Amino acid sequence: MERLFEKEQVDDFVRQHPLTLLMLKTQNCSVCEAVQPKVTTLLEGYEHIAGAFVYMEDVPELAGEYMIFTSPVLLLMMEGKEVYRVARFILFEELADQLDRYQAFLQS
Repeated sequence: MERLFEKEQVDDFVRQHPLTLLMLKTQNCSVCEAVQPKVTTLLEGYEHIAGAFVYMEDVPELAGEYMIFTSPVLLLMMEGKEVYRVARFILFEELADQLDRYQAFLQS
């Protein structure tokens, strides 16, 4: 997963990739630190899904734009639009099902 530092980088990343999984996290968040390696490993099986993460402290304006009230938050974006969101407690089977679904849709 690529780390992004500015809002413009986030916007460009989402615009450049048809299917994006964006992880919004905060520093000193033990749940965030536990979830990120699992998400990174999961994404290795999806060649058509680009992954990136952002620390909310680096880009606080994303909280308002994406209505983020907790961390971590995973946003699956398809062609720039949010199609799936999961926050705090990540069910990886459900996440994998969503990734499968949208990757298959993109390839069809």
